[in-house]
Amino acid sequence: MYLHKRVIETIGEEAGSVPGAVSDAAPTPSAPATVSDTLSAYLPRVDQFYIPEWLTMQFIANNLISFTPLFSYGSTVISIERCQTALGFSIDICATMLIASVLRISYYLITPYEITLLRQSVVMVLIQLVLLRTSLRYRPEEYKYGNLKQVESLRELVWEIWQEFFDVTGEGHSHGHAHGHLHKQPSAFALLRTLSFKRAALLCYKIGLAFVYKFLKFFDPGYQRVWAFWQWSDDRTFWRFLGVFTSLQLLLTFLISKVLDWEELAQWLGSVIGSLGLLVESLLPLPQIAILYTLKSVQGFKLILLVSWLCGDTLKITYLVFGAKNISVLFFLFAFFQMSLDFYIAGQYIYYKFYYPKLRNQGGFRDADIEIELTDIVRDQIMEPVQSQEGSVDMAPVRSTHSAGHNSARASPPVMTVAQSL
Repeated sequence: MYLHKRVIETIGEEAGSVPGAVSDAAPTPSAPATVSDTLSAYLPRVDQFYIPEWLTMQFIANNLISFTPLFSYGSTVISIERCQTALGFSIDICATMLIASVLRISYYLITPYEITLLRQSVVMVLIQLVLLRTSLRYRPEEYKYGNLKQVESLRELVWEIWQEFFDVTGEGHSHGHAHGHLHKQPSAFALLRTLSFKRAALLCYKIGLAFVYKFLKFFDPGYQRVWAFWQWSDDRTFWRFLGVFTSLQLLLTFLISKVLDWEELAQWLGSVIGSLGLLVESLLPLPQIAILYTLKSVQGFKLILLVSWLCGDTLKITYLVFGAKNISVLFFLFAFFQMSLDFYIAGQYIYYKFYYPKLRNQGGFRDADIEIELTDIVRDQIMEPVQSQEGSVDMAPVRSTHSAGHNSARASPPVMTVAQSL
């Protein structure tokens, strides 16, 4: 009987009959339609006819990652164009991101990774080229190479440290002439053998600090660099360097990985390129730290840029921890090092934005009372007096780092050109 009724109802619906045509069939009781039933019946139509199938959360996330540089660095371009000055922005950021992005693109030729990250690298190169052109157009005179301060050469620093531990001032030569014979200065190896283990360790420690000092000064835009790197007066030199570097890097990688098909060399080159790219990118905040310290202001530095750096660090570390496999420990070290520098810039931003102006307005305030530059701390450690083996303090070679004209007062090493910079 039930099957007979269903057949009659189906025929009636197909023939367009009204419910009265099947008067012999008892009406089937049905629950009243609710709002949720109506919405559930309507939403599939919305998904089908109004939301494209390709518009997924994965698609949105991939494009956000790829085109984030357009928002973070694009706002800096607009700010520089509006103010018509690049004061407060370090063009070394452009160098860092361009070199790191080119290395990342060449790494893709050896070890392909997600296309989203490759697209992000290409977008980064494009926006950094625009940012570099804008920054060079409005580059202040203070950033030109001729107006930058000179920094001690590595040879000078090592010679000063050497003088602290050994008597190589030439007094032995004059004393020998007075007695009619000449005493030869002992060799460096012979001098080192006269040191105790403690003083030898201290010598190595101070020489290591000299390298750290030179390394930090290289990333300080306020000081002249070796070969005036990225401080050239002619803007065309920037573009020539980028063209030569990009061409050689991509050509070498393509030849080794695709033409020669040398698998072992390609894998080794890929590891070097990947590590070098992360190292260069991790050093991104150093020039901006130096600029903010010099200016004592956040002028020209956009907050959205800092936020994008911190978000990028978070995404990078999250990917290394949860998404990547067989990752070297160097990747983690570089990522955490960059994040620590970004947090340091965040502290600088808060301090110079909100607290420093109030402190300047207070009476008796001096910058030197509360601020010490990191490179000054390192150099003070280098020039700290050394205890002699008898317990006395050798004060002769020690000079104040903050005194005026300390470069000219430094003793010149023999058989070395003092003005020569490494």
